[in-house]
Amino acid sequence: MRLKSFLINAALMLVSLLCAYAVLEFAFFRLYLPTMPLQLRPQLPAAADILTQNSKAAFVPRDYVALLGDSYAEGIGDWLWQTEGNRSKPFHSANVIHDLTGRDVVSFGKGGAGSAEGIVERPAKAFLSSSCYLFPTIEPPRQIFIYYYEGNDVEDNLNFENKVGRRYGRVDAETIDRYLTEEYAARHPWDCHLELADTASRMVKFLFEYYVSGVQLFTCSAITGPADFNRLAVGGRTVTAPALQDPALAVSDENIRAAMLVLDRSLNWLRQRFTGVPITVVYVPSPLSLYHFAGQDVSYCTVPVGHSAAANVGRNSDFISGLVQKSAAGHGFDFIDARPPLRALAAETVIHGPRDWDHFNEAGYRALGALVAAHVKSGR
Repeated sequence: MRLKSFLINAALMLVSLLCAYAVLEFAFFRLYLPTMPLQLRPQLPAAADILTQNSKAAFVPRDYVALLGDSYAEGIGDWLWQTEGNRSKPFHSANVIHDLTGRDVVSFGKGGAGSAEGIVERPAKAFLSSSCYLFPTIEPPRQIFIYYYEGNDVEDNLNFENKVGRRYGRVDAETIDRYLTEEYAARHPWDCHLELADTASRMVKFLFEYYVSGVQLFTCSAITGPADFNRLAVGGRTVTAPALQDPALAVSDENIRAAMLVLDRSLNWLRQRFTGVPITVVYVPSPLSLYHFAGQDVSYCTVPVGHSAAANVGRNSDFISGLVQKSAAGHGFDFIDARPPLRALAAETVIHGPRDWDHFNEAGYRALGALVAAHVKSGR
């Protein structure tokens, strides 16, 4: 009898907990989410993140333009830091595109994403989650822009290939496709009910890192030191800058070509997933590729700091850009080279920093947003 009573009580407790969790997740995502402070957005899973962005007219985006990529698509940089992290204010290219076109703009971008994460994992998880009862259904985008970032996407894609190699023992188009399908685009029956737990764990981690551990902004200058390694010629004056992100100067041509296979297979997945949607690849240059230098040598972001002849920067940038353009064309995608207009602007004013030299400041994001807005197709 005691065992039976214990089992009954345990079952009742479990059912009560599950019911309470269901009520809590519904209340959080359906009732609280539309009014929650937007500065908490980085701690949200993909679908919830989309719904809380401020570059659209209503809670659920309609007839919208999608931005895919890493922290450049997310909008990290000094413009955001000027708002003290308040993402309810304008802070990146999505806001500029929205203002110039009047269209809803949604960013799927996430800091640290390479091609596989930015092009496949983030949109896949966002649309899979939107089929969950916790969220309203999110329609497919009307147009997609992919930000390929010259500064670290090569290295990120090589790291992804290492994961593929450890899983399957080889790296080729077949195994990359398999990993993308099985790991990044797969849906499991319990995923819907993990969203609240995932959000809670992210917020706890955020609170611990920033208020207990005192984690600060991660930039190249933070890991290489505050020394002024580069001297930039801007608007008739010399500007000092830390070691800057670069066009894969420490990576061999062979490995740069190998990294492009991840981009190519990610674009292939996207084409199949969003058939008929116009897609454009935007080549976003690294800071080191945009400025004129007061000297013959440059310093780039590694530990210890790397040094190279300034001429190598343009050579690598052209090499990577050509490969990215070829991959985009192979899938029938348009290609925008953001380097010429950004270089013209960087000759007159600094478009990175001064706090975060890894990303654009307001001037840089406004220029990038205007460039993309000029290629947005008319709505319905």
